[in-house]
Amino acid sequence: MVKPKEIIKSRRRTIALVIDSDGELIVRAPFYATNYDISRFIEEKENWIWEKSLEARKRMANRPNLTLQEGETISFLGKECVIHRGFVKKVYHDEDSFLLPDTEDAKEKLIAWYKKQAAHILKERVSCYAEQMAVEPCGVRITSAKTRWGSCSYNNHLNFSWRLIMCPLEVVDYVVVHELCHIYHKDHSKSFWNNVSKVDGAYIEHEKWLKDNQRLMDIV
Repeated sequence: MVKPKEIIKSRRRTIALVIDSDGELIVRAPFYATNYDISRFIEEKENWIWEKSLEARKRMANRPNLTLQEGETISFLGKECVIHRGFVKKVYHDEDSFLLPDTEDAKEKLIAWYKKQAAHILKERVSCYAEQMAVEPCGVRITSAKTRWGSCSYNNHLNFSWRLIMCPLEVVDYVVVHELCHIYHKDHSKSFWNNVSKVDGAYIEHEKWLKDNQRLMDIV
């Protein structure tokens, strides 16, 4: 049987299996789920686990190794921006390029810049859609998650990976809508997806885009 890397228990209703970017299995389960319940579920899904784990490991082997050198590109809101290095002390961004300090801490400064932009953009989008959907999240937090674009806690706190703003704005909005819908529905039931579709009629395309571009979680 496949041994999970981690078992996370919460007040969810069902057991879910997640394959992280390294191809490792993470189990999300209800508090009441026993070890036997979890083991049996893993055994039933073993073929799926091996298939998805192999896909993740292949992606990891083929993922671009971003070194932030002159001429490389990195995405911001879905647009590939060319990286330039120079004698500057902070990160500068214009429509289609980044200018980074020519120092060893350039990566840290770039990540700090992305986090700042993520906080501004995501809080603004959450506020906009929360009003439209008549829901009230308890707060928005920007994380460094590399396996989940966003999440909604049982207490309705929303979490978003700063890496999400590498995605096109319409995909960012989909993730925001997705997590706001979890305020009413803590699962992925038919009612949940019906609510998502009322706000984002192209959510299937946006969900597919995220799956196809999971590599963005790994390049920085």
